[in-house]
Amino acid sequence: MFSSCSLARLFFFALVLLLPTSPSAAPAKTAPQATQATQATGIFPNTLGWLVIVGGDDTPIDVQRRFVELAGGAGKARILLLPMASREYDEEANEVTGEFKSLGAQVMLMNMQRTEALDPNNAELLRNFTGFWFLGGDQSRLSQILVDTPVLQQIFSRYREGAVVGGTSAGASVMSGVMLTGRWKTPQNSDDDENFNIARGMKEVSQGFDLIKGAIIDQHFMKRARYNRLLSAVLDRPQLLGVGIDEETALIVRPDGLWEVAGKYYVKIFDARRARVQEDEGPMAKASDIRMHVLPAGSTFDTRKRRVQ
Repeated sequence: MFSSCSLARLFFFALVLLLPTSPSAAPAKTAPQATQATQATGIFPNTLGWLVIVGGDDTPIDVQRRFVELAGGAGKARILLLPMASREYDEEANEVTGEFKSLGAQVMLMNMQRTEALDPNNAELLRNFTGFWFLGGDQSRLSQILVDTPVLQQIFSRYREGAVVGGTSAGASVMSGVMLTGRWKTPQNSDDDENFNIARGMKEVSQGFDLIKGAIIDQHFMKRARYNRLLSAVLDRPQLLGVGIDEETALIVRPDGLWEVAGKYYVKIFDARRARVQEDEGPMAKASDIRMHVLPAGSTFDTRKRRVQ
């Protein structure tokens, strides 16, 4: 780990070598402003930026290429990789660095402690990046390090100005404001965390980044059979769309209110706004009228009308 001082020195020399000397980089990608009607849904903030949210495992090359394009394209994209979800550097960080570089992006890998994320001087050094990518691991670590810090506020600012923010696995879950931690609130007599009952109040949640509005994200969705845990969370918070993203699949959040699906498999969306939940003393929830949308790659979801286009 770097200290705050050494981290600042590292960024200063890297930015001098790699980035423009202007104090503020131009937005990564010009996009239409969200319409007034779309903003009223609360699905996403008024922003020019994009989100690329991957469900884990290998990120398909076409999704990585799209991320680089949204960050400015080959020769212009300046991407910051953030691996703090993992306790130590691993092969994933090196692989992703190499993959983005092969697509023509300038890439920096930065690990930090919360004390460093709280330093406004470190936050200012993020001004010139056009893309931010969060690697996998434990989403709670990302939240504990970055929530309510100048560094995360700077990433928000760049996102509003047009930068692209993405992540995979833990880096996907942390994108929503209400974040699934992956731990149950109550002890269970089972070693299989993925197959507990659907029940209100069962899932532990905490604060995420709140980059995607009006939704709660889950990842590795089909591979790890996470329907029960996402449905439990949505029944507790019917105002939120439950978004389950399969591995090697991405949800791309556009500034015009549309969501795209890219990659190999599916994104499943649960809408419980009109759900009827029967309260009883049993361990399992009883609910009806929950809508489910199944979106394969190439699909588009209209967040204003909450339907597949």
